Amino acid sequence: MKSIIERRILDPAFDYLQPYFYGNPYALRCELGQGEGEAFASSARRRAEEIWRILFPRGADAVIFSQWITDWADTGAPEAEQWDDPEEVLGARLLHETEALRFLLEMQMRYRHAAVKHLKTYMEPDETDYENVRRNRVVCFSDGRGFDDLALIGRQLADRENLEISLVSFENECILSVYDDRGCDVVFADAAHLRAFYDRLRPYFLEYDLAEMEKRRDAADGI
Repeated sequence: MKSIIERRILDPAFDYLQPYFYGNPYALRCELGQGEGEAFASSARRRAEEIWRILFPRGADAVIFSQWITDWADTGAPEAEQWDDPEEVLGARLLHETEALRFLLEMQMRYRHAAVKHLKTYMEPDETDYENVRRNRVVCFSDGRGFDDLALIGRQLADRENLEISLVSFENECILSVYDDRGCDVVFADAAHLRAFYDRLRPYFLEYDLAEMEKRRDAADGI
């Protein structure tokens, strides 16, 4: 039997678009980086690892990648008219796309995987760029082999590319999505699992969204 969260990440109806916290009723939002400069980066890494240990005592069961594909064949003004240094922009774009694709292909070669294609994007059909941007979700399964979870979290903290890497626990029915060194969202499959981890994650909560999280906890408690 597949867990709820495993069925969900393989379902095309499960959009899973940022901001994850506001788009999912059983989600919690945590703050990572605190302070300034080197202290900010250090605290972001430490807090992300502590949250990971709470949710993934035996490591992630799956990793999901949100792959954004852009069709650069548009009909707008020449790129040269928009940038002071077109060559620099071209080089950065090619490097960005190449690194992301290489990493994704490496993961697919190492692990059993599934792709959920043509997912919803942030654009509506009446918008100019609607047909120029597509999104796929690639799911890689651990199958007991394990991932380097902390390295994957590190890629997100460093904002390396636009794959939007998230870790998934079938046992604890949750998805951990570090969006960058500022914070992360934890999305649970149901109210019971949100309540089970609420108090353990409470020290990491982002104060700005605390009132909403308290409402969700109370709803999970039937209050």
